[in-house]
Amino acid sequence: MGKLLSAFLATVAAIAVVPTEVPAQEQASTYFSQIDADLTVRKVAVFPVSDNLDGIYARPIESHLLALVKAYHQWDLVDSSAVTAPSSVADLEDDPAEVRRLGAGIEADAFLVAQASKGPNGLNIKLNLFMKTDGKLLAQETLRDHARFEIPELKSQTQALFARLVRKIPYNGLVLSRQGNRVTINLGKSDGLSENQVISAVQIIKATRHPKFNFLVSTEKEVLGKVKVLKVEDTLSFGMVVTELDKGVIRRFHKIAGLDQVSYDETEDLGGGNGGSIMDRDDSQISFGKGPGEWIPTKPPAFGAVGLKAGVGSYNNAISLSTGDLKAKASFYPSLGVFGELWLNPNWIVRAELEQGVASTDNPRAGSAPSELNHQLTKYALMMGYNFLLQDDFFGPKLQVRGGFLRHQIFIDSSTPLAFTTTTYSGLLLGLYGSLPVTEEKDWYIGAGLNMVMFPSLQEKPYSSGGSDKNTVNDFTLWGEKKIRENLMATASLDFSLYSTSFTGSGSRPAETAVSMSQRHTRLSGGLIYMF
Repeated sequence: MGKLLSAFLATVAAIAVVPTEVPAQEQASTYFSQIDADLTVRKVAVFPVSDNLDGIYARPIESHLLALVKAYHQWDLVDSSAVTAPSSVADLEDDPAEVRRLGAGIEADAFLVAQASKGPNGLNIKLNLFMKTDGKLLAQETLRDHARFEIPELKSQTQALFARLVRKIPYNGLVLSRQGNRVTINLGKSDGLSENQVISAVQIIKATRHPKFNFLVSTEKEVLGKVKVLKVEDTLSFGMVVTELDKGVIRRFHKIAGLDQVSYDETEDLGGGNGGSIMDRDDSQISFGKGPGEWIPTKPPAFGAVGLKAGVGSYNNAISLSTGDLKAKASFYPSLGVFGELWLNPNWIVRAELEQGVASTDNPRAGSAPSELNHQLTKYALMMGYNFLLQDDFFGPKLQVRGGFLRHQIFIDSSTPLAFTTTTYSGLLLGLYGSLPVTEEKDWYIGAGLNMVMFPSLQEKPYSSGGSDKNTVNDFTLWGEKKIRENLMATASLDFSLYSTSFTGSGSRPAETAVSMSQRHTRLSGGLIYMF
């Protein structure tokens, strides 16, 4: 009944404003922004909801969303029953053209798209609001790993998601009509509005979206004027324009913002009330310090990462010969590693790695020269990876499968009589990795990974140690990461590598044949990762 009354009052107010002659000197100024017009939401359609349980959750969520939109006094519900449920909400986020195609015949400003899934840790729901004009994401809310599955609880969580999503829209309401200096606004007591409150009429002049994932990050608004609220109904209010940039600037469908103004504790210094100096603040370079400059907030990473790590490790090399066993060990050797990642989208990545290390060991063969052997370690890998996002969040928990090529070489000084050969292992790489944020702020991560080389081959110089060889290559790693800044992480890892070969038949080594050979590495390293 309240919604019908509000609609009637709005219609009466709109009729009251129609076309009257205005003297030339009183003509209203016009401030128009296409971005503002494109972000206006008055008519909303609900796309069919999908789930992974043959509609058990999709049907009650969809019916409840329809009821919520129908009851929400700022939106009109538009029928979308002819639309087929999208197979994946995540796919629509990456494909605005598909959003526009699905909604081409629907007279709506925006589309609500939801998807539910039941996983091993609980219920997950994603609720997206797409704009029809460009097919891009305006707002998003997610529920992750909810432990309860009852239908009433499902509806309660859907309602909470809907309420939070509405609050993410970059304005609070709209001016419905204007007559003289009197305006009607589609906000009322249910929105927290009260009599004698002064509110701002604004226009959106800039919208910033995430460079990779397209969702709305922020907006810039220009204040067109102020309105004092004189009468408040449940979902409608009436007020008077008290200030505006130019006469008649505030018009129908201009936006109302700033209902919930941000408040701060009173402070007596420029240090923000924490006793610190203003020179210690992140934005101190705006107008303070030597050579002050403009302070610009850091954009969140979206394209990839590069990393540099330095470490120390232990190295063991052993070969079993027909004339006896030879073993060399370096308890401490330095290493340096670099890597680069390119994020093609939230799921697909390309990664390259390079590691270098040097070690020195005693020559284990009696009477062989030189008595000390230098070992140079070189490893590189080129991989393609696919992320399985466990919570539809690139920086959340995920599993990653990698495939590519690996080459590992240990160059060893030649000796007389011969002790060790220079070895090169290479093959197709198959890796499985997992990472998990351990804090709610996602500033601490832990992870683990396993690499196996399929069909590894071995090359030796200057001689082959045996006949046909059977090779095994395995890498295992544990790591932790700490977020320092938006684009910078500190990382530490513990890596284990084993390269082993068994021989059958004779090789080209002078006067002896090898039975088996193995190389083992253990490294502790740390460094920095820059994400861009």
